[in-house]
Amino acid sequence: MADLQLHTLLLCDYALTAQDGKLSAMGIFSQINVSRLPAVHGRAFVVAILEADPGRHEMSLQLISPGGSPLLARPPQFRIQVPPGATTANIVADLQGLEIKEIGRHRFELREGDRLLGSSPFTVNLVLRSQQAAQA
Repeated sequence: MADLQLHTLLLCDYALTAQDGKLSAMGIFSQINVSRLPAVHGRAFVVAILEADPGRHEMSLQLISPGGSPLLARPPQFRIQVPPGATTANIVADLQGLEIKEIGRHRFELREGDRLLGSSPFTVNLVLRSQQAAQA
């Protein structure tokens, strides 16, 4: 199996790969504020930038709760084919309707089989409506 190393894993409001292969990530964040639980975060993107040997690579993305439990019943699976001469690969995962059941520090983990390539933490905060109005 070809070697694979994670360089960047981030959570953002929107991401895309242009025709020329350039990756754009907009609205990078590490906190989600909710007014009640459970909550649904409408849409988010997870972006991964990897250094990869040419060849086929299979990975999965999982959301981990503050207590360490996996939260996605069917975690997204990625299969990429890195062409000869290339050294990097990008993944853009579009997550819609992300269900949030707990406050605290969560994390996304990117894995190749059982091997953890890396993780990206984010915090879910419970914010009362009067606090939200004061921050606006």
